Amino acid sequence: MNGSGPGDAVSGQSGRPLPPDAVTIRCREHGPLVVEMPACEAFHGLRLRVTDHEGREFALPVGKRAVALCRCGQSQARPFCDGSHKNCGFAASERASG
Repeated sequence: MNGSGPGDAVSGQSGRPLPPDAVTIRCREHGPLVVEMPACEAFHGLRLRVTDHEGREFALPVGKRAVALCRCGQSQARPFCDGSHKNCGFAASERASG
C-alpha cells in the first residue's frame, strides 16, 4: 500500500484508489492480522463476522473498529490476538510488492 491510512490506500497492483468505506486488513510486522472497519459513516452499515470451521460466530468487541487475529498460534484467545507473539519468537514481515 502506498498510503498512510485506509483513506489513502490503493488496491493491489492496479493502483486504483480504494473507497473510504473499504475494510482494511493489515499484516502487522511480527504480529497479528488487524481487520479494520472504515472510519466513516458507512461503517455503521457494514458488518464483520468471524466464524469457526463449522460456521459458529465468535463474539466480537462492541464499539471497536478493529479486531486483531492471531498469526503466531500461541494466543489463549484464538482466533484473536492476546499479544503472545511478543514472547514466542514469532516472525513475519511480509511486504506487498509495488
